[in-house]
Amino acid sequence: TFASGSFTADSIAFDKNGNLFVSDTQNNRIVKITPGGIQTTFATGLTPAGLAFNSAGFLYAADSASGSIFKYAPDGSPGPPFAIGVSGPFGLVFDPSGNLFVSEVNTNSILKFTSAGVKTTFAMGFHQPLGIALAPSGDIYEVDFASGSIFKVSPAGMSSPFAVGLSAPRHIAVNPAGNVFATNFGTSEIFVFTPAGARTTFASGIGAGGLAFEPSNSRLSNISTRALVETGNHVLIGGFVISGSGGKQVLLRAIGPTLANSMVPNPLQDPVLSLHDTTMEIANNDNWQSAANSSQIPSALKPTDARESAILATLQPGSYTAIVSGKGGTSGVALVEVYDLQGAGSSQLANISTRGVVQTGDFVMIGGFISAGPAGSSTEVLIRAKGPSLAQFGITDALADPTLRVFNGNGVVINSNDNWKDTQQAQIAATGNAPTNDLESAILITLAPGNYTAIVSGKNGGTGVGQVEVFKQR
Repeated sequence: TFASGSFTADSIAFDKNGNLFVSDTQNNRIVKITPGGIQTTFATGLTPAGLAFNSAGFLYAADSASGSIFKYAPDGSPGPPFAIGVSGPFGLVFDPSGNLFVSEVNTNSILKFTSAGVKTTFAMGFHQPLGIALAPSGDIYEVDFASGSIFKVSPAGMSSPFAVGLSAPRHIAVNPAGNVFATNFGTSEIFVFTPAGARTTFASGIGAGGLAFEPSNSRLSNISTRALVETGNHVLIGGFVISGSGGKQVLLRAIGPTLANSMVPNPLQDPVLSLHDTTMEIANNDNWQSAANSSQIPSALKPTDARESAILATLQPGSYTAIVSGKGGTSGVALVEVYDLQGAGSSQLANISTRGVVQTGDFVMIGGFISAGPAGSSTEVLIRAKGPSLAQFGITDALADPTLRVFNGNGVVINSNDNWKDTQQAQIAATGNAPTNDLESAILITLAPGNYTAIVSGKNGGTGVGQVEVFKQR
């Protein structure tokens, strides 16, 4: 038991800091419970049903009595109603674009509100729709209280039966793997369904109201990849994604000459670093001390060779690419790195990828990353090694058959894979990020805080352009 008290827990939702918010319908209030279990009244004066947070941390609450959707700032201060005139609002869920979906019980519909409050009917034809949840695929799952069914609604608003034969289902949640959890109130059970619809009992003897997954407090704190840098399509290309809300201060480095201190053969003597968003180059650097803000780089992270490059920047959520090349078209082994300088917060490094030349011996591709978090926490990541599928991007010498090994901080192999369908096929497919070529490699693994290394090489000594990727799942 996490918390108990004189409140009803009909709907629940977590904020990004791990605080739990509870719809106390009986007492016309919303209760806030900290990770340490301290309870306070967050809001009063409504008959709360569903709860949901937007990406900016504002809480939206359905008021079933007044037919309104209320919006609360993170400090609990209310604003004007976000929406009024909703006939029996219950479940709430946001999509990544900031659209709010609301189950409207009295019209057997699901409504869609843009972030500006413009309302449309998204789907209809249900039977007392209550809880709704968004899947990683973009589909919305809805529980039908009256018919005892679960419906799956596509992003286009087309609904289809997903499960039948439930008894008074009320709430629903979907985990990052796409598994669907539903409260079966009539039998005091919680069911879990695979994405294919196979059902098992997850818990029994519990009259569960709301369902919510506690947010992970672990994260990827910094990432790096070492590979051979040549010219043209053989430069070193590192991609990364910042998820969440708010800016994230990061430090990017291109290391070459100092690799000789680690006995790396043929280090790149003068690396050049450029940073791109999805449309254009936004920063570049040749020698790190030439940057206007070089004095602001943390002392411990300042490159030790003046020829190495660094970019210190605050980036908004989105996708970015760091490209390392040799000055004057030179070649050699280089290391591209991305450091999260802020730690936990409203935004984080979500996934990374690096493309480069994979050869043999010291010239395989070596990707390093740090899983950060408090003791006892964990991070689930999907690690991929791509080769054949790169041909569609004009890579004529793609690595034909990549293999993947994952090492812990002690240099011990903790997992390996050649062809991704050989092991974990169902689990990897459920992430929505399975490789598109059967010869490519993938490992889905849960990691404790620490340093890890993913090494990509060619099967039987094969060479070519490959790509290593790490996706944070939860």
